[in-house]
Amino acid sequence: MSTIADLAPRGDRPRRRHGLPPIGLWWPRLEHPLQWELLENLDAPLRPAVVRRVFDLCDLEDRPLPLGLVRLDVDERAFIAGWAHTLSWD
Repeated sequence: MSTIADLAPRGDRPRRRHGLPPIGLWWPRLEHPLQWELLENLDAPLRPAVVRRVFDLCDLEDRPLPLGLVRLDVDERAFIAGWAHTLSWD
């Protein structure tokens, strides 16, 4: 028996309820200064420039930014906590 997966086109990646692509796609590629900015206060809303950079990293630059404030959800904050040890704080 075989299964055929109907893969979504590249631009139709799943996005979280707040409009960001899955964090595993963009967090590892986000520049360290922006990672540090987010780590300073994971509960704070993301600046529009950070949201735009996330979209750029995921090849979604043609998509409009989500309306309103964008905040990381609890799962995304937990994901980042697992990556925090990889950053150099020097």
